[in-house]
Formats: sequence, C-alpha cells, structure tokens
Amino acid sequence: MNKLITILVAFAFASTAMAASYSTKATMTREEHSARYAVAVRVSKLVERDGKVMEHVICLPHIICSPGVPAFISSGQAVNPYTGKESVRIDISWPKTVRPDFAVCTVAIKLGDTIVSKTKTKMAVEE
Repeated sequence: MNKLITILVAFAFASTAMAASYSTKATMTREEHSARYAVAVRVSKLVERDGKVMEHVICLPHIICSPGVPAFISSGQAVNPYTGKESVRIDISWPKTVRPDFAVCTVAIKLGDTIVSKTKTKMAVEE
C-alpha cells in the first residue's frame, strides 16, 4: 500500500510538472491619420531547456479595429486535436459607451477542444 501511494504521488507530481505554461503580451497603438487601432499580440509557450526557461513563439497576430467594434482572429489548427499544436483565438471587445476609454483583449489557447490558457488584458485607448 505504501508503494502505491508513493507511485501515485510521483505520477501526480510528474503530471503537474509537465503542464505547459504560456506567456501573452498585447499592445494597442492608434494608427496615424486614422481613428483605428492596431492590436499586436505575442503568444509564447514557456519551455525549459538546459535548466533555463525559454519562450517558443506560437503566433504573432495583428488586428486592426475601430473603437466600439468587436474584432477577433484565430490562428492554428483548431480542427485536429491530435496534432499536438496549439490554436489561438484573440478577441477584442469594447465597453458599451459612446467613447470607450479602454478595450479588452482576450487570448484563448487551445489544444484540441481543451482551453489550456486564457488571459484578459485591459488596454487603454489613446486620444
């Protein structure tokens, strides 16, 4: 019985240690001579190699949007869950006001049908 508990604890630790971590960074800048905004997102998977944590870039999507108008973009293979590759969906939403002063960027990373990471970033709107 003691060996069984040790094996289960070791398996639980190994499963937790192998869970992937992701990093997302979103920036929004106003386009020159326009009322539109460019949203740039960097999605990376954090990978340990030789005792160091490194970023492996999954995708670098860009979205052009107007204040108050929702936008989204998808990247990757969302159809086949057996590829082992991540798919990423970026959603830009705005509060329901006449002149929104911020936008919300939601980044969802999926492996097959399972969401493995989801982040929301509130981005200020420049005048």
